[in-house]
Amino acid sequence: MTVTITPEQRDALYDQILIHLSGIGDVWLAAEARNYEAAGRLGREYCDELHLILDDLGWGDGPGGTVELTTPPDVLRRVFTRLAETAEGQSAIEQRERVEAEQAEAHSRLVAETCRLVLAELDREQAR
Repeated sequence: MTVTITPEQRDALYDQILIHLSGIGDVWLAAEARNYEAAGRLGREYCDELHLILDDLGWGDGPGGTVELTTPPDVLRRVFTRLAETAEGQSAIEQRERVEAEQAEAHSRLVAETCRLVLAELDREQAR
């Protein structure tokens, strides 16, 4: 079975993996804290992601064109499961933030509108 992804898909995956790899020092921190379970879990995650970059995605701009994924299926399954969960979680957070921003904007509009109405009424009363 061959899985091929587009350059756009490759770039999105690569960017998400780089964000996660920025925390690679957490492996050392977990080991230093003698939390070997966390150190092992994180080490495997980073190992899987590095495997995908080294074997398929490439560093930087990558190979260009479509990318055939040759990384072993068990590694692909682990990486893509984690990436999907992360993306879905981020999407849910962004949706909540959009709703909160819309509510804040509606609140600000209501305050501004109320202020304009009250000030206009005060101006009319003063003009009488």
